[in-house]
Amino acid sequence: MAIKTLSIKGTDSRDMAQQAHAALADFQPKLLLFFASSNYERPGAALKEVFPNSKIIGSSSHSEYCNSSFSNGSVSIMAMDAGSVEDVCVRVVENISADPDLRATLNEMHSYYGGEEETLANYERYVGIVLFESSAKVEEVFMDRLGTATDLLFVGGSSSTADSGESLVYADNQSYSGAAVLAILKTVNGYDVLKTQSAHILSERKLLVTKSDVRSRTLYEFDHRPCGEVYAEVLGVPQDKIQDYFVCNPLGVVADGEIFVRTFNEIQDGGITLHCGLPEGTEINVLKIGNIVDDTKKALDEAITYQPAGVINFNCLYRTLEILNENQVEPYCALFGRYPSIGFSTNGEAFFGHINETSTILIIK
Repeated sequence: MAIKTLSIKGTDSRDMAQQAHAALADFQPKLLLFFASSNYERPGAALKEVFPNSKIIGSSSHSEYCNSSFSNGSVSIMAMDAGSVEDVCVRVVENISADPDLRATLNEMHSYYGGEEETLANYERYVGIVLFESSAKVEEVFMDRLGTATDLLFVGGSSSTADSGESLVYADNQSYSGAAVLAILKTVNGYDVLKTQSAHILSERKLLVTKSDVRSRTLYEFDHRPCGEVYAEVLGVPQDKIQDYFVCNPLGVVADGEIFVRTFNEIQDGGITLHCGLPEGTEINVLKIGNIVDDTKKALDEAITYQPAGVINFNCLYRTLEILNENQVEPYCALFGRYPSIGFSTNGEAFFGHINETSTILIIK
């Protein structure tokens, strides 16, 4: 078996790691990817202690998925051996709020595999994973710089937290705040990437962002008018009620038929903050949220027409809260129970930029 997936609840990180070691006693992972409830302290270090020869990357999480199960207070682990991932290169970029130049880091990662010509000539086998520590709130700028530094595709998500614990990302035995973990996987049989969201265009009316601050993720104006006033107008609701609609009626950048979701967060003096920034000059539509289970099933069935080795689901926390609210956890998880899979509830997803209210899925063939 090239990939194994585990869901573990331990009394602490050491106990969790010991359980993982016992479950994978006959397995030699090249890479361990894990999503750990923020209740665990130093889970990466505990795993590195029992898997010293494996590369280990991970993120703190609000809640975790594994195969057909959903839980919190747990650790979801995907162990990939040489039958699925021939090699992996991991680097950590710290202090990401300082707008680091990523060219040197990406050149180094490409050189690990013999140079950029090798990785791009065999694009169908090489894929990147990016895990952000979300408190830095600079994923938009980072993804833009990453796209400038390399043509290789990176997908992933931003860390989240349970009711207690710290937002962190992990690489080998270290924990990081204000950082991004980058990994380039050389897959054996290739990969696919699927982005799906249960968001549909509510209004065909295009709204132009005429005043915003991407750094603070604050939107001020649509079409040179206060954004809250225009948003209320499109929805046909009183302006003092618009916060009730932020999640069920997010905003969407529509490009070539693809929807990239941006969700309002909270009203602040003179503007409204977003979970993902919108630069001035961007056109958006107001969206409506549909049936997450039905839409996800359709997307998975169309994209996965073979038996994958493993599936990684970077699923927005808002989607998790919606399926919990609608009592749809079991049917949603059953969709992923058809494959060896793990996932977690993210504070944003990475796919050609930073998005939210989306499921970005990496499929290892």
